[in-house]
Amino acid sequence: MERPDPSRHVLGVLAGAGEYPRLMVEGAKRAGMRVVVIGFRGAVDRQIANLCDVFAIFRVGAVEAPVQFLRKHGVTHVVMTGQIKPACIYTMWPDATARRLLGRLDRRNAHTIFTAACDYLTANGMTMLPSTTFMEEVLPPPGHLAGPAPTPEQLEQARHGMQLAREIARLDIGQSLIMRGHEVACVEAYKGTNECIRNAGAPPLTLCKVTKPGHDMRFDVPCIGLRTVQHCAAAGVNHIVFEARRTILFQQQNVINFCNKHGITLHAMDMPIDGPAVNDPGHIPDDAEHALAMATALEQLGIGNSAVVCEGVVIAVSDPAGPLKCIRRAGVYMKRIRFIRLINWLCRVLLGRPGSPPAPMVMRGTANFAITPEVERAAKKAGILLR
Repeated sequence: MERPDPSRHVLGVLAGAGEYPRLMVEGAKRAGMRVVVIGFRGAVDRQIANLCDVFAIFRVGAVEAPVQFLRKHGVTHVVMTGQIKPACIYTMWPDATARRLLGRLDRRNAHTIFTAACDYLTANGMTMLPSTTFMEEVLPPPGHLAGPAPTPEQLEQARHGMQLAREIARLDIGQSLIMRGHEVACVEAYKGTNECIRNAGAPPLTLCKVTKPGHDMRFDVPCIGLRTVQHCAAAGVNHIVFEARRTILFQQQNVINFCNKHGITLHAMDMPIDGPAVNDPGHIPDDAEHALAMATALEQLGIGNSAVVCEGVVIAVSDPAGPLKCIRRAGVYMKRIRFIRLINWLCRVLLGRPGSPPAPMVMRGTANFAITPEVERAAKKAGILLR
């Protein structure tokens, strides 16, 4: 897609957390664009107001007021940048338009929600741009970037891990996984890459990060920055592989310097367009059936045999370490937002818009998933229903 013409167009930036919004605004301003920024409350760095032409804050879940604001300021093109906490899927307070859009979705996850938002902005006369627009200089081409050159064995392990990560992304589980040799050490899910790194276990480890096949580049583009490589160093990850030309490398020189100092191999890899090893089953309205479909796919890939799902979102999946690790991760993820979900629902009840009460997490596995007394106790403590 061509860049907008600065003499005729105005860029709107939907800004979440991190440095991504700042880099986007700086790139757009260098290109001569007038930039209007909508920052999400509790996420955006308000210093970005000093870089753009117009700035306003809106809560996550608001649609009507932000769109009116963009139209008021003549925005013709919009780009999504920055991180929105995954917990917002469960805790956001949607306005009437957002409730209507969400009500049309069979499955509510980041991909479906952002797609609905893009479609709504397009219906209101704005062109959605890829999140990589004005960011081309931070999309590395294939090749070795920092640290020791990868050995042939490391490259073979990385290619295997990248193929598995592609299948995990195809299933809307996550965009990353950690390999230990040829075995999966941990799979990213609801909480994100850094949490996955922390739960990977003993080194040496390889981080593999990809885009989903057919990835919609308007949102959720994979990113690696200094914080990611710092987490890798602390966890014993000595090899980072990501998809070339489709992954944003923030603070590139700082990342390269850090990797060189700590002996971390940083490598961008082209991903071949292969046929699927597993098929995304699509929307499955029942969480237990959804978890079973994910567990079956994981078993086909040789990764694990169980999964935890809540309201259509994959919270955690098992790996060769077994189901207890999966249960613990899921319990930690949801502990902080369980109370907020309940309060939000009670407030809706008082306002006459109750909807359904908060659904529990559900865990299910294949025939090889053994529900032992220890698993039962751990699941009960985490608030997970075993089906």
